[in-house]
Amino acid sequence: MESYLLSSSSPEFRRLHHSGNWSKLLKKPSQSQRILPCRTLIIAIEMASTIDSAGEPIPTSAVLMASSKHIATKCRIENMAFINCKKKDPNPEKCLDKGQEVTRCVLGLLKGLHQRCTKEMDAYAGCMYYHTNEFDLCRKEQQVFEKACPWNE
Repeated sequence: MESYLLSSSSPEFRRLHHSGNWSKLLKKPSQSQRILPCRTLIIAIEMASTIDSAGEPIPTSAVLMASSKHIATKCRIENMAFINCKKKDPNPEKCLDKGQEVTRCVLGLLKGLHQRCTKEMDAYAGCMYYHTNEFDLCRKEQQVFEKACPWNE
């Protein structure tokens, strides 16, 4: 039996991937679809992972966008100290320590969020990654994540 692999850049692949309807990928595509013939169907999808193999947070744009409300509230003091430092002196070397404090705060926050609500954070960050950080397309995942890990606590 010959299977087909839809190109991951095709609109049909994106639609079927988003809907979770993988069985339709096994059907022979129409002539207009870009396909790659193969003996077995292999689908490789890059998903946003919030943690690396060592258990440290990976601050991708999707993860940072998904966690933006948490970062704004929990790392506010560090961010304001950095911004004030930059206003006083535009020399980048003068504010390195303040920048490191912001980075330390954000990475610690991401690690804590991942430990407390792994599934919800991964789902929201994955949605943000898939939809190129469009909040409007990930409201359902956002609500679940913010219910599990409220940003205003």
